This record gives sequence, structure tokens and C-alpha cells, in this order.
Amino acid sequence: MLQTYFVDVSYLVASVLFVLCLKFLNSPETARKGVLLGEIGMALAIIGTLINHEIITYEWIIIGLFIGSIIGIAIAVWTPMTHMPQRTALSHAFGALAVTLVGIAEFYKHGADLGTIKTAAIGFECLLGALTFTGSMQAFFKLQEWMRGAPITFKGQNALNMAILAGMIGLLGYIIYDPTASWAFYLMVALGFAFGVLLVLPIGAADMPVVISLLNSYAGLAGSATGFVLSNNVLIIAGALDGASGVILSIIMCKAMNRSMANVLFGAFGSSTAGAAAPKVTMPSPAAASAAQAAPTGPVIKKLTPEQAGGLFKNRSKSVIVVPGYGMAAAQAQHAVRDLGDQLKTLGISVKYAIHPVAGRMPGHMNVLLAEANVPYTDLFDMEDINEEFEHTDVALVIGANDVTNPAARNNEQSPIYGMPILNVDKARTVIVCKRSMSPGFAGIDNELYLMPQTYMLFGDAKGSIGKLVDSIKSGNVEDVPVEAPAAAAVTGGGPAVKQLSAEQACELFSKKAKRVIIVPGYGMAAAQAQHAVRDLGDLLKSMGVKVKYAIHPVAGRMPGHMNVLLAEANVPYTDLFDMEDINDEFGEADVALVVGANDVTNPAAKTNPQSPIYGMPILDVELAKTVIVCKRSMKPGFAGIDNDLYLMPQTYMYFGDAKTSIGKLVDAMKAAK
Repeated sequence: MLQTYFVDVSYLVASVLFVLCLKFLNSPETARKGVLLGEIGMALAIIGTLINHEIITYEWIIIGLFIGSIIGIAIAVWTPMTHMPQRTALSHAFGALAVTLVGIAEFYKHGADLGTIKTAAIGFECLLGALTFTGSMQAFFKLQEWMRGAPITFKGQNALNMAILAGMIGLLGYIIYDPTASWAFYLMVALGFAFGVLLVLPIGAADMPVVISLLNSYAGLAGSATGFVLSNNVLIIAGALDGASGVILSIIMCKAMNRSMANVLFGAFGSSTAGAAAPKVTMPSPAAASAAQAAPTGPVIKKLTPEQAGGLFKNRSKSVIVVPGYGMAAAQAQHAVRDLGDQLKTLGISVKYAIHPVAGRMPGHMNVLLAEANVPYTDLFDMEDINEEFEHTDVALVIGANDVTNPAARNNEQSPIYGMPILNVDKARTVIVCKRSMSPGFAGIDNELYLMPQTYMLFGDAKGSIGKLVDSIKSGNVEDVPVEAPAAAAVTGGGPAVKQLSAEQACELFSKKAKRVIIVPGYGMAAAQAQHAVRDLGDLLKSMGVKVKYAIHPVAGRMPGHMNVLLAEANVPYTDLFDMEDINDEFGEADVALVVGANDVTNPAAKTNPQSPIYGMPILDVELAKTVIVCKRSMKPGFAGIDNDLYLMPQTYMYFGDAKTSIGKLVDAMKAAK
């Protein structure tokens, strides 16, 4: 009897703590206390369950407890904050799988003896658990970038989804009518697993915050159903709280995007505009190219150095609003952002942080990251509380927040984000956008903000760029007047021109601009047997005091390790060779990137064009370099058969010809110029 009372009391106290946990999580000031109360409540629930008189043996329970604890500790210690969204999706998946297995075990064990109510609860539990498991795994794969984040659609997809949903509901009704129909039960579970995949497949990465909160709701409702099956009160209460909070959060997320839940689930958001055809490549004469550069007819992208950005902050601002986005999360730049805020405050500058409800890849993503960096919660402002302040703000710093700052949401009725509430960044007197490149955000559309006259682009990895910005402000090494990008950066008018170099012009670029060079070898080097010429160029640059590195893409060439073998044959030091993941962050700091016939592995379409056959393929971030020289025979595409957007970018110059001969001439020209 005493044992029963203890279980009931522990469940009651745990339930109260769960309610208080949610209450305290409503405010950043009390969020830590809320997490602690939730942890205590879960510990009490586990203890109450472990002393339940229905437990026959503790063997498997102890084994499961030990394995689960080890996995949980490892995840807590080694998962970076940038991977919290996919970790959350994985937690939903495993919780839903556990619920499904419990339901299957109960049905297998008791079958027709369950009765109508428990049969209905088990059916509902397994149906929701199955679709939540596979749906959450789909979300995990998309967030982890193990599969393309853009919507994946096919003809008749919604009709198929509706047919499967109707089939599941019909089978659930049949099981309630005839609990002995085990075939119907297992078919329903199988359809649930399939439905979870099909449900998330057409949902783009832009909608992941909504998907995560919705899957959280499904997992909670499935857990609550499990509580009914097992006659476990704390499971019923905790599941109901989880389910209700997930639904409310999903509604908030949809409201923040001005979209309905049906549109999120079936609208394939983010697929409409990014697939625009690339501009046709023409080969103008050098004179025509110069004329095109000298007389642009469209807006110019204005590029800043960290020192120039420091001048804007130090000399022209009294009020600053920082707008964090996924770019901050991906670069783990939250501590650098906090350092910048602290440094600006020492100069007497007002600093606030504007939080959009769907910035990042899960609800509250930016709040969590900034809290980890100890940014005062009193400096964080929700969109509706800060939007009116932008027009009175001297500088707005945007860190990779693409879609939530795009004026197209207000101005362009044809845009897929039209009507979505956004942060009014475009109303600030000066806007500085810190991001790796001009590539679009999750919605796959260009941001009009980047072309506005008050906007300046600070290209590069956010952590490195903002760190340098902080250093420039601390040291006083700032420049007062921003320098606009060359006229070739015009994005409208007659179209971008392909700029062709001679050996002497390439020599001048290396001699005058290069302190840091990254060489990107590809099949063009292999076909021309140019590895020795490339080594000669690298050695010559080093003798001039230039820092030279080689960036190796894992699939460059025609076999694994192709480039490594060729460069090793030419006696290029292996310490100069860097794999893609080790060097990609350095392109933003490179003065010159020399691409030797590497087509597809340098094509920005892999990041910016969901309709491209190479979309989603990791590439070398060559486009971030200050100057790019591409050495290849012609404008002919690579193996993928598509044009390379890199060749039309304003910082790119084409050095046509056989790689061995062309680089040999370049080496000769540089030796003669010494």
C-alpha cells in the first residue's frame, strides 16, 4: 500500500513540476529554472515507475538505463549548439519509436482482450508514433544535410498522401471494430511509417521550425495515448502538455510566416523561384568587356572589409540592432557577436538584438545560442517589440538572416514569402549584412535588401568576419569611407560579362594582389598533365612570400584521391594539401583562388539553385575569394553538363587554354617580371 502511495505522489509531484517547467520556459529570465524543474520532475517520474509493483525483473531495465544514460551523456557533451535542431528531431524520432514499440508489444501480448477503449488508444498511439518516427528522421536528414533540404515533390503527391491517411484512419476504425484483425493493425503501422516519410518529403528547410514543433506535438500525443494503454497517469499528463504546447508553437510559427498549417504541410515552400534559368554566357571581346564594366546600368553590390565596417560602427553609429540568423548558428559566431555587442557598449552605443520567431532551424534557435554566449536576455527583443525602432537605428547588422529580412515579403506579390512578417531591417539608415556569399536563404529567393543603396556586404564566415571587426574597433584600425565594389558587380542591365585574361594580366593579378593563394585542382589539371606546372607556380609564389595552399574536393577528378596522387607525383608537400571541410572557411580570406579545370565542385548552383542536378552537393567555397582565376580550355560545362555560375561573378577572370601550357606561360611571365 505504501508503495502505491509513493508512486502516486511521485507522479503527482512530477506532473506539477512539468507544468511549472513550461510556465518558467516562457521567459529567458526563468528558463534555466524551468529546465531544472523539468529535470527533477522527470527524475521523480522515473523513480516512481521503477518501484512499481508490476515490474517482475530489473535486468533489461538496468541494461536499457545504462545504455540510454551513456548515449544521452555523449549527445549532451559532444553535440554542438549549431546541431540542436537535428538533435531535437532525433529525440522526437527515438521517443516516437519507443512509443510505437510499446504499442506493438501491448497489442501482440493482449490482442482481443484489450477492449474497445484500449484498442483505440493503442491504434492511435502506434499510428502517431510511426509517422512521427519516420517524419522526424526525414527532418533530421534534411537538417543534417544528408539529403537535399529543398522540397521534393512528384505528380499526385498530395493525392497519394490523402489516400494513405484515409487508409490509416479506415484501418484504425476496423481494428476498433474487430480487435482480432492483427493484419489490419500491422498494415496500419506500416502505412504510418510510410506516411511519415511522404509527409516531410515535400517540406522545405525553410519550414523546419514548424515541422519540428508539429512533430513535437505528435510525439506528445502518442505518449499520452501510451499512458492510457499502460494506465500511467504521468505519461498521460506529460504527453498532453507536450502535445498541446507543440500545437500552440506550430500555430505561432505559422502566424510568424503568415501561412496556414495546410500550406506548410502541402505547399512545398521554397521551390518556386530558385530554379530560374542561368544567364546565357557570351564571349565579348576584351574591349566590350571593359565597356560593360565601365557603364553598369543596375544597382551595385557594395562590399566591405572588417576595417571599413568598423569605421561605420565606430564613427557613424549611436544605436545598433543586431539581427541573428542561421548564418550565426552555422559559424558558431554567437560568442563573437556578444564580444561585438560588449565592445560597442563600451563606446556608448546602444545595442539591441532583434529575434524573428522563425529565424534558424528550430523554435527559439537564436535565443538559445545568444543565451549560451551570455548575451543579457534584456537585450533580446521579439519582432513585434522592435520593428518600429529600425527606422531610428544608425546601423543594423544582419548575420545570415536571409528570408526574415527580405523586403519582397512586403513588396512582391509573386514572391513565395509574400505576406510573411519580416524584420524591418531595410528601414535602418545603414545595413551591414554578414554572410558567406550572395546565395539565397532556405526559401531559395534573392534578397532585395542586398541591393539597396544603404546596404553593405561583409563577406566571409561570420565568426571570422565579426572577430576581425571587433579587433579593428579595439585597435582603432578602422576606415571611414566604404569602398564600393567594381562596376562589374552590377546585377542588372546588359548582364554580367565573362572577363578574359592573358598570361601577363594573370601575372599582374598575382604580383599585385596575392598574399594568400588557394589552388583548386580538378580534372582539367589531370587531362593536361599540368601538375608539375602547378607545383612550379606554387613554388614561385612561395619564393615571393605568398602563402599557398591546395584545396582538395573529395570527388575532384575521376577517382577518389585523384588530385592527391597527381600532386604527390609532382612533389607538392602533403602539408600544403587540405580537404574541403578543412579549408572552406579560408576562401573568404584568400586574395586569389586559382581554379584549374574544377567545374562542378566549384559551382555555386549547388547551394543556390534547387533545380540544378548538383543541388545539395558540398562544394569548395571558391566564390568567397577576393579574386578568382579559372584556368580551363573553354566555357564548356563539366561532367554534370551545366554552366558554372562562378564564371559570371564580378570577381572571376577566365584564363583560357590548355592548363599545362597556360600555367607554364604564367610562371614564365612572373619570373620575367621579378
